[in-house]
Amino acid sequence: MLLALPFALACDPPPDASEPFSDAAIAALGAFNDEDPATLVRAFEQLEVEIGESLDLSGDVTLRSLTPADLTEADVADMTHPDRDPGATLPVALAWSSPFAPTEHDRISLISDQVPEGEDAIEPFAIEYTRTFTAGEDCFPAECEFLRSRNDMTKENPSMTVPLVLMKDWRAFELSDGRAARASRGWMEEGATELEGSDRIEQSYAIELWTEQGDGTTLRLLVLWAETTFEEETADDLVVFTTRIGMDTLFRNHDGWIEAH
Repeated sequence: MLLALPFALACDPPPDASEPFSDAAIAALGAFNDEDPATLVRAFEQLEVEIGESLDLSGDVTLRSLTPADLTEADVADMTHPDRDPGATLPVALAWSSPFAPTEHDRISLISDQVPEGEDAIEPFAIEYTRTFTAGEDCFPAECEFLRSRNDMTKENPSMTVPLVLMKDWRAFELSDGRAARASRGWMEEGATELEGSDRIEQSYAIELWTEQGDGTTLRLLVLWAETTFEEETADDLVVFTTRIGMDTLFRNHDGWIEAH
């Protein structure tokens, strides 16, 4: 999920995440491709604890969001990315409780057209979104640990229309108690400029988790670090607020699609 910028009223930024939360989120981002998923497992289990202590999953976005720590170059070193300081990105994290199991969410990951004809877009603010799989399409998650993809899309909102390419991978594994878990990592190899103007998405990195809960539901968390430059001065708080609303819409769209299919 990239920056979404509809018109909205600014609000206070999310509270700062605890150091253990930020450390776990950043560790998951960097350890995504590790041969042994042990770091991912520890990170996810720590994030579960932090979410339980810090957030109200039954509340609105203000009660389900945090501001993680900034990234460093070392945190994104294994991803091809723009020649910019990752510390210039704005971080935001949002949690969600989905009534559907991780295996139901796998079905969305495997959809090539994220803007199905005759249906609402799965991806918020996308008018075009084609996912091309580069590995794992025929075997994820039952026989393949990884699913890898390139995503060509055009995002549109009242502020801008931006064509961009997002690299996005998924990983299936189990937590230490045997519960199903999924991780997803997304990033842009190059920045993207709006079609009519000079506003740009300069860089974007995301780590997402799905963890099976004892009642059959799924705990979801999306952590996004993104940098956007604007022709007109735009307050960071407004960017974070509208990004958070877009992330929340993504969660709701996914649950809506699963329920309808």
